[in-house]
Amino acid sequence: MWKIGFLLTCTISMGTMSAAQTETLTLLQEITSKLPTGARFTARDSAGKIYSGHVVTHPAKRFLRRGSIILVFDDPVVPVTKDREGAIRAGNKMRLLKLGGSLAAAKLADDAVDGAIGATKARYVAAGVAAALIIFQKGGEAKLHKGDSIEVEPRSHSSYVPYGSDPIPSPASTDQGDGTLHDQQ
Repeated sequence: MWKIGFLLTCTISMGTMSAAQTETLTLLQEITSKLPTGARFTARDSAGKIYSGHVVTHPAKRFLRRGSIILVFDDPVVPVTKDREGAIRAGNKMRLLKLGGSLAAAKLADDAVDGAIGATKARYVAAGVAAALIIFQKGGEAKLHKGDSIEVEPRSHSSYVPYGSDPIPSPASTDQGDGTLHDQQ
């Protein structure tokens, strides 16, 4: 019985420690996946401290592929997201609505030409309409509005290099002109 109590105590204490380390930031401007990579943004915490950084964006593409945003902070914090890569992606709701609309348009095209060219050829028209609409429609753009809150947690200062930034060489290594770093002895 004491093992269960010990395990429960450890679980509760670890949960409170990890929850205490996150901080909520409020965005000061709108961010979308349409922005160019490297665009600057700022956010404020509840104490009034300003955090700044840049975005790494991937705009929405054809075939209903969603856009994404990665927030790279200048300060030693990282955003807490559901995505293991730290990306903020557009939702699936609009993507599913566009897919359903494409299929509904294909059915309407099928019904419109069914009497004129026959049922068999009308199916080919419907397949062509559905394929064209799915191919040429873009997925949703990822958006964060002004005033949205972001959960961040401190990152370790060890060897973590944020996505989209260049690693800083250690002072004990030098560039020998051949593009590689060599340790000084």
